[in-house]
Amino acid sequence: MHRSSRVSAQFSMSIDGFIARDDDSVGPLFDWYEAGDVETWMPGHPVPFHLSQADSEYWNSLPREGAFLTGRRLFDVARGWGGHPPNESPTVVLTHREPPADWPPARRDGAPAPFEFVGDLDAALDRAAELAGGGEIGVAGPDVVRQCLRRGVVDEIRIDLVPVLLGGGIRWFGELDGDILFEDPVIHPGDRVTHLIYRIPGSTDRG
Repeated sequence: MHRSSRVSAQFSMSIDGFIARDDDSVGPLFDWYEAGDVETWMPGHPVPFHLSQADSEYWNSLPREGAFLTGRRLFDVARGWGGHPPNESPTVVLTHREPPADWPPARRDGAPAPFEFVGDLDAALDRAAELAGGGEIGVAGPDVVRQCLRRGVVDEIRIDLVPVLLGGGIRWFGELDGDILFEDPVIHPGDRVTHLIYRIPGSTDRG
């Protein structure tokens, strides 16, 4: 399997490793999106975030996704983002189930919802790479990220580390089959968050 796209995963996470509570609420994990006064827009999001200057500069320094790969649970929790996935990226949903009965939704701009539903991880990655056109593939959803880590196809993990202990909930990484070594992080201090970028050496060749 040869692909030309880099694969990354990014999420806000508590110090004890959780990305949400058991009821899928995020508590203070996303508070940093409104911790400043710098208007920062994400394509597809109807209103701007208000980040600190440092967080806005970090956000705008990141490569924009060419495609987005998500698990079905996150898709359902987010209610398909109302047909507007993060960054308006063409999106592949990894699932063995059919789309919801009310899918696709009526988008605000009248455009078709840019989603495809694929039942196999390798096929989903290959399709995401086709849609990305050489751009980055953003992977989301804890189970899908773990599957990609096991496959050795993740190039970069970005943790938005929030100074809170949730004490329980949904872990981002959970149990894996063995050690996965990261390079030393690139650290970007923010306001109520610290951004950590970890490269993973030895991921699958995409040449």
